[in-house]
Amino acid sequence: MDSLIPVINKLQDVLSLVEIDDPIDLPQIVVVGSQSSGKSSVLESIVGRDFLPRGAGIVTRRPLVLQLHNVRKATGAQAEAQEWGEFLHLKGQRFYNFADIKAEIERETDRITGKNKGISPLPINLKIYSPNVLNLTLVDLPGLTKVPVGDQPKNIEELIRSMIVKFIEKPNCIILAVSAANTDLANSDALKLAREVDPQGQRTVGVLTKLDIMDKGTDAMDVLQGRVYPLRLGFIGVVLRSQFDINTNKAVAEARKAERQFFEQHPLYRQIANRCGVEFLAKSLSKTLLHHIRDAMPDLKMRVNSMLSQTTRDLESLGDPRLSQTKSALLLHVITKFNNQYCDTIEGRLAEYITDELYGGARINYIFEDVFGSYIKNMDPLGNLSTQEIQLTMSNATGPKSALFVPEEAFEQLTKRLIRGLEDPALQCIDSVYDELHQIVDSIQMPELFRYQNLRERIREVVHVLLGECRAPARRMVIDLIAMEQSYLNTSHPDFIGGGKAIQRILQIRAQRQIQNQQATSSASLGFSDDDWAIMNSPGSSPMMASPPPTMRDIPPELQAQYAAQYQRERERERKKKEEEAAARLKMLQQKEAEERARREKERQQQAAQAAASPPQQSGGSLISSWFSRLGGSSESSQPQQQQQQPSRNPQDLSSPQLVSSSSNRVGSQQPQSAVQSRPNQQQQQQQVGRMGQMPNSITTSSLNQDDFQTELIKILLDSYFAIVRNNVRDKVPKTIMHFMVNKSKVALQSELVKSLYKDELMDMLLEEAPDVAEKRTKCQQLLDVLKRASTILNEITESPIPIV
Repeated sequence: MDSLIPVINKLQDVLSLVEIDDPIDLPQIVVVGSQSSGKSSVLESIVGRDFLPRGAGIVTRRPLVLQLHNVRKATGAQAEAQEWGEFLHLKGQRFYNFADIKAEIERETDRITGKNKGISPLPINLKIYSPNVLNLTLVDLPGLTKVPVGDQPKNIEELIRSMIVKFIEKPNCIILAVSAANTDLANSDALKLAREVDPQGQRTVGVLTKLDIMDKGTDAMDVLQGRVYPLRLGFIGVVLRSQFDINTNKAVAEARKAERQFFEQHPLYRQIANRCGVEFLAKSLSKTLLHHIRDAMPDLKMRVNSMLSQTTRDLESLGDPRLSQTKSALLLHVITKFNNQYCDTIEGRLAEYITDELYGGARINYIFEDVFGSYIKNMDPLGNLSTQEIQLTMSNATGPKSALFVPEEAFEQLTKRLIRGLEDPALQCIDSVYDELHQIVDSIQMPELFRYQNLRERIREVVHVLLGECRAPARRMVIDLIAMEQSYLNTSHPDFIGGGKAIQRILQIRAQRQIQNQQATSSASLGFSDDDWAIMNSPGSSPMMASPPPTMRDIPPELQAQYAAQYQRERERERKKKEEEAAARLKMLQQKEAEERARREKERQQQAAQAAASPPQQSGGSLISSWFSRLGGSSESSQPQQQQQQPSRNPQDLSSPQLVSSSSNRVGSQQPQSAVQSRPNQQQQQQQVGRMGQMPNSITTSSLNQDDFQTELIKILLDSYFAIVRNNVRDKVPKTIMHFMVNKSKVALQSELVKSLYKDELMDMLLEEAPDVAEKRTKCQQLLDVLKRASTILNEITESPIPIV
């Protein structure tokens, strides 16, 4: 068991040789206390020698790592040389005179911090070999102070505090909190700091000094017995040398005797004398440290082995310049290794190293399925296409004719417009995969790429150019794919709904809508709720307005007569309403037909009068008359009947200059002289003769009388065909990207890298090491040697089990 502390001491010596970014947390005892609380006197009493600097103000200005090694007591000539000290910064040099050790501590402190009370966290390592000490490791830290002196910074208290916390916050640190017994324990700076990092008091040992100079009538029994401030490891009282004893060079051995005598003769402390004193403190600390080392040993071994493996990998990544590998072979090796990692990342063969997020090819699949696929699947084909736009497109597509059915040209125009909306998401999908491939390239971690920075940059440049060359044909293919879908609309596709099924669906929708409206009207008149109608129209019951009342078994008997009467009234009212609407439409048509016949007769008479007044234009007049007769659908046999229905007019009225001018313009003949002379009276004549309204500059759907049936029908057709194209695009775009970008880059990557980089004139530049690589390699090699020695030291106690004390 006693061999554990020397093992830790060896580890401290070994690990102090190199600077480690994340130091190993070794078990150790750290002495904490305010200035002049007696810390140095406690350490000197444990060692049994006077070796620490003393003076006014702050004396301990650097951490002192004190390793105590117990050696066998020598006899004879070697008895005087059986105690000595060694400094880690002075290897091989022994100090047999402890006054020289004190001087060396002062000299080494001044070398780093200066001679004017400066402080530094850089420790001083001191080993003391003596037969009078126990195997123990202690760390003496600067005492807590409040006021800066000398050239100390104004925040000296914060600096010392942060230095102490950095040591004692480690879980493997045992805190030796030194407090003076002649002051109130509530004001102890050491206990206050210890509680911050060890609130439960599991690894804190309390030490009470100056018990012999407490005021008369006071004692520290409650504190020593743990009734004031409980600690798991308890409090230990000690009596040290006073300043007078130090000035008179009183030996530490004599001070120990006086201490034992004080506790044995004190009326209160004598009952706990066996648990007080420096000797008991040293034994207790040694035992506590042994238990702490035993508990921390498994984690310590694991940590050293982990650091050893990591350092070995780091050294391999930095390379060994002693290897005889040629530059050309090394360059080919790096290119091949990079190509393999790129392909493996895409194929998912490196997924075992990434467990917290999607990586590589899985991210590309996420783009295909959850980003692009989900967006295309949830696209509303009619979301950006309003009913007004659909109706205008149908009207414009028919030209001067009125469509009897949905115009095919309108269907093609609207469908191509919807297909064109799939182009942007498809191109965005290509760009997303392109960015993802760039991210894969940048995420490839290779030791050689850190070692040769020029090679890393050139590889990235070549790969980025290659990916750009692969993206261009992928974009062209997607654009052509959309153009192919627009070039031919396959209305014979088996998944296309077609006109017949579309009409059937509209009829079904309208029938359901009519039933719902009838139910709503009837429920409002009869006072039935929606739940009542849901019950009456449930399976097994007849629809409310489709059968006579006696078939509705769910209606209570007392309501059947009322329902039947209301049902008949609603039917009769609906029939009368339809008859009135039909009579009104018939009357309106008859009125329009009579007005049209009167207009045509009037025009015929005006043309006849014009022909009589202008003989040279007789042929033109008969042509106009025949054109109007064809336009109006009348014949010569019907003219007498029209003349009987309308009174004859004066021939002078029929020769209107406006009519003559309009007629001559339509048939392409010259205007008569009389018509030209009568132009000033044209405005007056227009006021006497009725004219139709002016043509508006812009006509929208509000001016049209479109059938909602056609609009609903074309919407169904558009939705059906767009679903076909959407599925095609959703399937073809990922295939295009994989073929032209992903797979092509995998195949062409190595050849492009060799073609662009494997050149004699580029070898030296590409394989030039970074300036800091050699320095990193040296430090890494030193750390590796240290960790190997540490692992060997820990393995010394592996074969024998650690006893439990």
